[in-house]
Amino acid sequence: MRGTSTEQRRNEPKFLLTGFTQTAGIRVYAFEGTFDARRIDYTVEVDLALIPGYGIRIQDLPLLCRDLLQQRAERDETSAFVFTEQNMRSHADELARSRSDAEHRKKPPRHAPRADREDWPTP
Repeated sequence: MRGTSTEQRRNEPKFLLTGFTQTAGIRVYAFEGTFDARRIDYTVEVDLALIPGYGIRIQDLPLLCRDLLQQRAERDETSAFVFTEQNMRSHADELARSRSDAEHRKKPPRHAPRADREDWPTP
């Protein structure tokens, strides 16, 4: 079984960010994808005006674009993608769920009784 997971990792596409360009609020990230022994160039366009509305930080965009490529590139012959508003909405929803889950996992703070409070019984 162990060899299978190693073999699967070898066959997974790998993407390397090679740079980006920007024109009129549209940033285009360039990636080099490696499948087996083939190398294919990919691009992902992002409308920067939309990202603040979904709480996406600009420094997160390369990883989000790479995730998009990992989901789609192997199944498509397309080499140019757009990180759509729906992708942004999905990411924002996922972040909200993660934050909510983290908030529910937090333990309530323990407050030690303070001696200066009148409503606490004194020993």
